[in-house]
Amino acid sequence: MQYISYCLRGLTGNMKLGKSGQGEFYWRNWAEVFVVILIMVGFLISISIHNSLLSYFAIFLSGLMAGRFLAKKIKKQPLFPYFLIIIGFLLGYLLGTVFLEINKKMLVLLFIIGGVVSFYIHKKGYIT
Repeated sequence: MQYISYCLRGLTGNMKLGKSGQGEFYWRNWAEVFVVILIMVGFLISISIHNSLLSYFAIFLSGLMAGRFLAKKIKKQPLFPYFLIIIGFLLGYLLGTVFLEINKKMLVLLFIIGGVVSFYIHKKGYIT
């Protein structure tokens, strides 16, 4: 809860104003801001899908995109912020499926399989 209030403090105006400090909170904490945004996006996507087969397909496609994203960033930047962002999306998606009769372990497994397959395909150069 303290983490969420920390992120919301920056969203509500606890920033330096003026040309030199405008948006400093977002610049220093860009990963946390994206995590909160993608938790909401994952939640909204998952509550809009009521069919379990479509939900499994959507999470597999999300895993494919996450694998591509990590394959492109692996040698260029530190990966920990990107892992936070991807886990944030997955967490939001899982939070949206709490009241649906969908196997949560299968969702996580399909997300990981999609990510590993996409990462492997992009690293081998089959897809650029």
